[in-house]
Amino acid sequence: MRPVNRGDKPTDSNGDPVDFKEYGGARDDLIKRIGDYCSYCEAPLLAPAVEHIQPKSKEPAVEKTWSNFLLACTYCNSIKGERTVDAGNLNDFFWADTDNTFRAFIYEKDRAPQIDTSLNPLKQQVAHNTLELTGLDREPAHPRLTGKDRRWIKRKEAWGKAETAKANLEQQSTELMRNQIIDTATSTGFWSVWMTVFQDYTDMRHRLIDAFQGTCTACFDQDTQPVQRADGKI
Repeated sequence: MRPVNRGDKPTDSNGDPVDFKEYGGARDDLIKRIGDYCSYCEAPLLAPAVEHIQPKSKEPAVEKTWSNFLLACTYCNSIKGERTVDAGNLNDFFWADTDNTFRAFIYEKDRAPQIDTSLNPLKQQVAHNTLELTGLDREPAHPRLTGKDRRWIKRKEAWGKAETAKANLEQQSTELMRNQIIDTATSTGFWSVWMTVFQDYTDMRHRLIDAFQGTCTACFDQDTQPVQRADGKI
């Protein structure tokens, strides 16, 4: 899960904070800040929708609050909508806007995101809660995976493209090839897959961090290794 920096509330031409009359009015600002990718599964979004961290149906007081907004795909949004998330249990989950979510999960070929077992038991439980929250643990043989939910298929396809791109780079390590790989990655989505496949290519990982709009650069050291996010749980 890509850690993102949503930033402060947008301002108008006079420099005053924008008050959104409808939460949907925040969509374009969110895209500019964090790119048009799902904040949970990382799929590219054809029709980005504003996602409420605390659902508006259960926490109407933060329906139009900038700090409560992310972007989500239909599946992550609808599955998450089945769960109660409020001020009382926010710390039971990792969030892309406040935690270094890339530290919580391991990405493997043909698998759903896996919990990083090097985490302490408490953080492993939080990671487990996060996967369940949006159904990111759903893969073939999962009892709740439906035929309409193609997130794991798209993640698998992204892995294949990333492996092909890495093989091409090994054959032709040029600036043009590197730029082409970044173009493919940003159009395909699934940033964490690309970061994992190129785990031994520091230059490419720097480029991936920079190319995906709004990735939290402070979550990585100079060698692109994930580090504790300031004020985050991980």
